[in-house]
Amino acid sequence: MGIKLGLAVRWQVEIDGETIVIEPLVFKLLSGIRHGGHLNYAAREAGVSYRHAWGVLRDWEGRLGKPLVSARQGRGAHLTAFGETLLDVTTAAGEQLAPALDGQALEAGARLSEAADPRRHPVTIASSHSEAVLALREQLADRHRVTLDILGSESALQRYRRDDADIAGFHLPQGELGRTVAARLIELLEPTRDLVWLLEKRRLGLISRPEAPCRRLQDLVDGSRRFINRQAGSGTRLAFDGLLGAAGLAPGSITGYGDEEYSHTAVAALVASGHADCAFGAEGPAARMGLGFEPLVDERFYLVIRRDADSALRRLVAEYCRGRDIDGAQKMKADEFNPTVAVLKRVHRAGFWKQVGKPGRGA
Repeated sequence: MGIKLGLAVRWQVEIDGETIVIEPLVFKLLSGIRHGGHLNYAAREAGVSYRHAWGVLRDWEGRLGKPLVSARQGRGAHLTAFGETLLDVTTAAGEQLAPALDGQALEAGARLSEAADPRRHPVTIASSHSEAVLALREQLADRHRVTLDILGSESALQRYRRDDADIAGFHLPQGELGRTVAARLIELLEPTRDLVWLLEKRRLGLISRPEAPCRRLQDLVDGSRRFINRQAGSGTRLAFDGLLGAAGLAPGSITGYGDEEYSHTAVAALVASGHADCAFGAEGPAARMGLGFEPLVDERFYLVIRRDADSALRRLVAEYCRGRDIDGAQKMKADEFNPTVAVLKRVHRAGFWKQVGKPGRGA
């Protein structure tokens, strides 16, 4: 078995010269009250008694010198402005740090596993960020020494093509963007060498807070919204730039276009915390944080491995991908789950290259 480590954010506060760690139960209770509107609900979700939950909150209100919860008999409970802000800033920071912490924990576990059993076969994965890829890494770690490098789709495929990675994870947009973004990435694959497997389907779109919705790309250029972008070279950034080019919008007209984060969770967390007003990212993190989402692009996430790779490794990857619950699978053709390069071009409309120039850097 591989050694599995975990890293977590710990919050602490200095009170009267003493540093005290805020127990995680405080944040669980605040989140439960926000979602359930009652301390009974929060206590039940956290797995503690009502009396214990009440005591913990009152204890921390005393330590912090501010009320966290307002409760009236028969009217449930709600967070105070201070409680709301405490929950927002800690949740946003935790979501933003999660990909980096996961990556460090995986790398540390892999190194310890290697030290414990140097005979284990090394495997390197270069991939765009995906929870499904993290889960694959966990499965492979039972038999292999796995190194996972989180990169943008283009960078991951380039590393794989240079033989610096055994497996690459990348996502391709569908629709009109297939003729630009997907075609550009598919060019990095070699039909006779590579085996491709579908891992998941997801939607990309505009993420914003419900009280300040952002529904169109044109809403980004009116100067009233702060945008947070994905990093250059990521598949999401390529898709966003493709949409801007098709709409004739200049990146320089978007406040915050040059501000970058490295995961869908991170950009959503910045919107949720109020540090940004809008982002372009995946639907999942937006939904988990209660944010508004306006879909603009459907995409598919794939894994690629060489046909001549270790047979046991190929079998593990194939079994993992076959076992995935793909949304809308019943409407897909059989060859879309293990597509050839020709099938990828068909599915993503990338059979004919349509060059769309990068959007300008106008003001």
